Amino acid sequence: MSKQVLKEGRLVIPGIGIVEADVAMENGKITAIGQGLSGDEEIAVAGKYVLPGLIDPHIHLGIFGDLAEEMEKETASALRGGITTVGVFMGGPKPYRSYFMDVMDLADARAATDVFFHLAIMTPEQQSEIPFYAQELGITSFKLYMSGIPGLIPDVDDGFMLQTLEIVAGLGEKAIACVHAENPHLIRVATERVRARGGETLADWADTHPNAAEEDAVRRAAYLNGLAGSRLYLVHISTAESVRALAELKPRYPKLFAETTSPYLSIDKFSSLGLVAHMVPPFRDPASVEALWQGLTTGLLDTVGTDNVTLTLDLKGAAKGIWGAMPGYPAVGTSLPVMLNYGVNGRDFDLVRLAEVMSKNPAKIYGLYPRKGTIAPGSDADLVVVDLDEVKTVRHEELGSRADFSLYDGQNLKGWPVLTIKGGRVVVKDGQMVAEASGRFLKRSL
Repeated sequence: MSKQVLKEGRLVIPGIGIVEADVAMENGKITAIGQGLSGDEEIAVAGKYVLPGLIDPHIHLGIFGDLAEEMEKETASALRGGITTVGVFMGGPKPYRSYFMDVMDLADARAATDVFFHLAIMTPEQQSEIPFYAQELGITSFKLYMSGIPGLIPDVDDGFMLQTLEIVAGLGEKAIACVHAENPHLIRVATERVRARGGETLADWADTHPNAAEEDAVRRAAYLNGLAGSRLYLVHISTAESVRALAELKPRYPKLFAETTSPYLSIDKFSSLGLVAHMVPPFRDPASVEALWQGLTTGLLDTVGTDNVTLTLDLKGAAKGIWGAMPGYPAVGTSLPVMLNYGVNGRDFDLVRLAEVMSKNPAKIYGLYPRKGTIAPGSDADLVVVDLDEVKTVRHEELGSRADFSLYDGQNLKGWPVLTIKGGRVVVKDGQMVAEASGRFLKRSL
């Protein structure tokens, strides 16, 4: 394979800073960083910022559509947005041992990004098979829903959760439990109140999942995890109350990590999107949006995902009201532009910190660092080049997703990826796929 050199970029290297240098790449790996490097193909990026390929640690595929189609299209959409690796949450009632190797093969065959999986643990049989998933399949992260999705995902009780956390702890320091932290009993009471008053708006939907339900579950999950001794990753934190709780909990529980999402950082419950933005957990008050940004800045929040759920407007069913609309939206293709627009350009959010929360931190938490998450010799040659000054109007049809809408349709966002490099090859240029991209399933070891 020929040697490619990215010339005169501003390299955004987590833990180091911004360094003006060339990057040499060969056989899918970074081979050198320095001045005046030469190669068979030279790619000029002077004045542009170069980030390590981004990792979205939290997406869903195949919930409302064909898994093979979404494995192909949504990972390609991710590449258009500068994301080169995705963590896919998978769940169902059957034991995964019976079929999941086929899903791993599907990732090898159809994914444009690299893929690692998290498995939802919902039944005693799945719980008993956790050591097999980790040791034989190379899947070392497992999800528990303290509050599920009615009709789709059941809740787990505290006893089942503690047992699962103990099993994960027994696998060692590379395994991790992921938790959807909401109290279903508080949600039930709040839902009955909203039904009684006849609420129908996005803000009413937020009232069915009160902020206190998340805070309570965050505290309880941290406590149970402290008893078990495992590593714990709280997904999609959405409230100011939870951020304040993390300020108390993190010093006490050093194995505790927390994620938020780019939609929660950019949309609140008063959005004109209405029930197109129906989600679980719901969008929150503006004060929570600001608290999430503060939590990212101070390190209380470790990562940014999307909780991407691909579906069409017809499947979304916003016209059915808050009791009939489906939760979810496509977001993997807009995550980086949203973070650049609302964060780096809108709030002076540090670009190096952005590379930490969107690349290095998820790589370290999920056992992929330094293969992923940095720009260094020996790391995978996955890079994204961004132009902080470029302004583009979001059009869902240009994002490459199976979905027929975006939460940001018609918005002018400032700051976009202009090149995505996967395995040392330019695969996306100015939002267009210019070469076939081939991803793979990432097996992780204990």
